[in-house]
Amino acid sequence: MEPVFDCWEVLDLPARSDERSIKRQYARLLKVRRPDEDPVAFQQLREAYEQALQILREGRDEVDRVATDITARPVAQHRPHPSLTPTRSLHEQAVELLSGFDDQAVDRYWTEASARGCNAEFERLLFQRCVDDPQTHESLLTWGLEQRQWLTPWQQIPASEFHQQQLTLALTAALYRKLDHLLASGEQELFLDCLEHHSRQPWLGDFARRQALQVQVLNLFLNTEDWSEQLFQRVCQLFAWDVEAAVVPIAEDQWQALRRRCEQQAWLGELRSLMQQRQQHPSARANAAALFLLSTQPAQQAELAQGFVEADWQACEQLAQAFATRFPDLTGMFPNHDPWFWKALIGHKDPPYGVKRAACVLTIALALNNLGGSGLVVLLMLPLYALGGWLAAQVGKWLLSHWTTLTENLYDLDLRASEWFVRHKLTADRRYLVIRNGGPLLALALVIWNWLGVLGLATYVITGVIGLLQPASAVPTDRQYRWRKPLQAIYRIAGLSRLQWLFCLSMVLVIGYVQLHMPGTLLTQGRLR
Repeated sequence: MEPVFDCWEVLDLPARSDERSIKRQYARLLKVRRPDEDPVAFQQLREAYEQALQILREGRDEVDRVATDITARPVAQHRPHPSLTPTRSLHEQAVELLSGFDDQAVDRYWTEASARGCNAEFERLLFQRCVDDPQTHESLLTWGLEQRQWLTPWQQIPASEFHQQQLTLALTAALYRKLDHLLASGEQELFLDCLEHHSRQPWLGDFARRQALQVQVLNLFLNTEDWSEQLFQRVCQLFAWDVEAAVVPIAEDQWQALRRRCEQQAWLGELRSLMQQRQQHPSARANAAALFLLSTQPAQQAELAQGFVEADWQACEQLAQAFATRFPDLTGMFPNHDPWFWKALIGHKDPPYGVKRAACVLTIALALNNLGGSGLVVLLMLPLYALGGWLAAQVGKWLLSHWTTLTENLYDLDLRASEWFVRHKLTADRRYLVIRNGGPLLALALVIWNWLGVLGLATYVITGVIGLLQPASAVPTDRQYRWRKPLQAIYRIAGLSRLQWLFCLSMVLVIGYVQLHMPGTLLTQGRLR
């Protein structure tokens, strides 16, 4: 009987206490006698608890066995007393199961522990194993969280606050490392699946733990550069951050910074989509997007810019304005943080067939200037006039090389002036630099005015104005020509529309008539003569 009194003394209870009192007292003493602080006292408490429960069970069965014992007593007195074998405690049985335990076969071990009746003690030992080394027993910890509701109000085994916090920190650290790896490696779908899976687990239903998880996720977005706007929006939906009255557990300036980065990622995603679809759906905006996104590949940029037309440069201007005003944080992706870097790629474009056109104009002007004599002499002198026009054009080409060198110092001013002319639809392409190309045109106008006076200058100027006002489709396409078809070659070299041809031929006839019938008039005589 001594062990009986010993168990009641250890539990600090009167003998024959009811089962509810025993369990309540045991739970109270577990908070004082912890296995990590005093394993001997803990083991003694555990054995006393089991003995007390065993005594209660024997007491219930004793009443049922009274009648049987009385009738069977005479027979039993003549039987030899069986040898008594000691029974192992529930703790010892749980420890025995744990000796060959395999984390992957936890369900099988749990079934066996339940059959032996030591499942509570076995679960407590499993919990302690996870607390001691959570990284090694990750699968066991997952089983405990999902099957036994560890770290929740429904946990059936007693656990100290310290052990619960220790296990929670290990879980959150492991989850943070996993999410960090997935986001850094660009596995955004796996990142979202992992986050959704863990956010549904009961142990994260606690407000403080869930808020800590949200803070970790927000820090991941703050510390990671490359993530999509779609991912951020789906995470906001998961944590209900997309509602107007949402409370986000970070500072307001950090949240606004994330919102701006989300807009930036959406903007970059749109540009990348345009770039990828440029071959299937070509457009000026797609070309500009490709030029901006190739900022780290200058050789490809230069090659791409060579085929740009004015619509492409206007799209570049719009993108640069958007980067400078709406997304200044993204300008670091451009050389010298300058979203207008593309202006250096514009270059210049000289008018096609400049020397040939100048030679033709000078030849016609020279012939009309000398039309006052005999018509036969003019016809005989046409080859010489053509030679004179060609030589004058070559001299102009030589002078143009010096003019080009001079205007290089005015490139920025020339580029701004060209942009202004394009913006006001005075020219069709900013690569036709106004100052660089305007100088030779003014020089040619001065020669025409000197040889043919006001009528010649008016013909030259009005023909140019018609070219500015007419649609681009009115001008012949710049294609290869062959002199075997001289009319076609002249038509393509001149680059004049039908209206310009009609006006020029009419003015040539008018000037010829004035030269023949009104020689010496101011209409065809320049002031420099």
